[in-house]
Amino acid sequence: MLFLLATGVTVAGILLLIGAPTASGVWSEIGRWLLQLGTVLAGTGLITAVFRQVDITRARRESWTAILQDLVVGQDAIEGAAMRLVSTPDARTYADLVERCREMRALLRRVIALPEVYNSDGTLRQQIHRMRHYLKPIVKEHELRLLRVSRQESLDKKILEMRIQSLAKNTDRSQSANSEQMFRPMGVSKILRDEDEFPALAAFLRDFDDTEGEFRPQSEIDKAYEDVKVILRRNSGAYRTRRAG
Repeated sequence: MLFLLATGVTVAGILLLIGAPTASGVWSEIGRWLLQLGTVLAGTGLITAVFRQVDITRARRESWTAILQDLVVGQDAIEGAAMRLVSTPDARTYADLVERCREMRALLRRVIALPEVYNSDGTLRQQIHRMRHYLKPIVKEHELRLLRVSRQESLDKKILEMRIQSLAKNTDRSQSANSEQMFRPMGVSKILRDEDEFPALAAFLRDFDDTEGEFRPQSEIDKAYEDVKVILRRNSGAYRTRRAG
């Protein structure tokens, strides 16, 4: 707007100077004043445009940074849930892992729909789709096997109650043997480790390094995750190297 106004004022000043009867008359003075005003408006417009561009660039980088932070938090949540499932495989930790995977898939779907992602080159969308595709089987498997797990969990509770009652009734001589049964893996724990019943979960956990508490670098999920991070860091202005390995 300032550039248009500056152009109009400058043109008017030039016309007045050209049409002025004398070089020192009133119209000539007004023409020179308009030229000066046009220069000032043009300079102000240029400065305003520069600051606006800086604000736009900063807003875009902040948007990319927010996406990156949400992605990192979501991945950390999945890895934390996987670690808890490995340590204590039961219906609760299994459901928690699947819920974290669902949340990540929902987050990735929202990210793909963002204009800055949709209008970017296809590399970012491709890597995000890789992550969503990887997490889908474990979510679908939970939906199919939910009844099996919930029924086994109910049965485990009954068995545990019977063990507690038996432990309370037995003599001191047999208490030691009976107390060991209290800490044996229950049915849910066993079926969750069964690769035939839960092939998607088994494949997921094979890609997870429980000694490091994160996915193995050569796994599909980690490769896609790292590729997405590299692109987001570049777009946010945070130029960093990929994680070693």
